[in-house]
Amino acid sequence: MKYYDISLNLSSETVSWLNSPPFELVERKRMSRGERNNSSALNMSAHAGTHVDAPFHFVPDGATIESLPLEIFIGPALVQAVDADKHITGEHVEAIDLKGESRVLFKTRNSQLLRQPNYDPNFIAFSVEAARALVARGVKLVGLDYLSVAHAEEQVEVHRAFLDHGVVLLEGIDLSKINPGRYELICFPIRLR
Repeated sequence: MKYYDISLNLSSETVSWLNSPPFELVERKRMSRGERNNSSALNMSAHAGTHVDAPFHFVPDGATIESLPLEIFIGPALVQAVDADKHITGEHVEAIDLKGESRVLFKTRNSQLLRQPNYDPNFIAFSVEAARALVARGVKLVGLDYLSVAHAEEQVEVHRAFLDHGVVLLEGIDLSKINPGRYELICFPIRLR
């Protein structure tokens, strides 16, 4: 079996969401300085790099990361390529055979944007209609190859269309080297509380 890592490396060059603090690795101890071990600390947004949005991100009484069942994060997943300009639309979703699919990762031109050091507002995001169509078809985990499933001006509406229905969002995935098809997904999040 072949394995693919679709997570982003975290470094000072990792693209950050609009107005979020950049990733910083702080060297605390170094053996090269005569200290007994190497130790570091991290300064970063919880939405840096590859990350999971739990319902609580936009739903006040929604499930938090540490309360989500692990089964959501492991199992069959469909990688679906979509050629879109600004939005993945309801029409795009309706054209996909999602019968029996509970995890769908969307591959767009965004994967190339992840290599740029600066946030690009021209990424492809979901429309509210696409989010509703995925919910209606029973999808439980949706992934996208950029830092958010929604443009800045549509954050609340699109996130709520997913998260109000318990759909977990996997954002910032690198699908640039992944062909469309079916895979086994393993994406356990850091259990922040």
